[in-house]
Amino acid sequence: MSEKKDLLPKEIERKYLIQKPDAEVLKKISGCDATEIIQTYLIQNESGFGRRVRKRGNAGNWEYTYTQKHKIGFGERIELEDEISEQTYLELLKEAEPACHSIHKIRCCIPYEGQLLEIDIYEFSDKYATLEIELPSIDTPVILPEWLNILEDVTDKRGYSNFALSQNLAFPEEMR
Repeated sequence: MSEKKDLLPKEIERKYLIQKPDAEVLKKISGCDATEIIQTYLIQNESGFGRRVRKRGNAGNWEYTYTQKHKIGFGERIELEDEISEQTYLELLKEAEPACHSIHKIRCCIPYEGQLLEIDIYEFSDKYATLEIELPSIDTPVILPEWLNILEDVTDKRGYSNFALSQNLAFPEEMR
């Protein structure tokens, strides 16, 4: 099975907790692509992969995806993602994980120093947001922008996964 896993598409990323930036300020940064995302986690099936659906877009122009993920190491996951129809999305919503809420967020994608910053601004938090940077390898050096207030590297810290955030609709700091 490990040989099969090596052939599957991987997502390798670092994740940071940041002080919530102003979305309107981010949108004015050159190259910023801001989109609305509604993300819903589904009941895990026998595959052992975490499952979710996403509705992503702006002003009624939506794309829908079905994603399965499985952790394989620090900051590394197998990620299987397929575009789906709105009808399939609505059908899959019937399999929503009852312990989770849908997450509503604005994702601002900004090119920076040869990297793509993905800043997620969550509807449920007035204080915090996250920054994700996909990498070719987990050891790839990350260049963090000075104009963001980086609070902590939370790569693989359980309470900061989108799944955990969907359970509490709060960051761990907001629950203390």
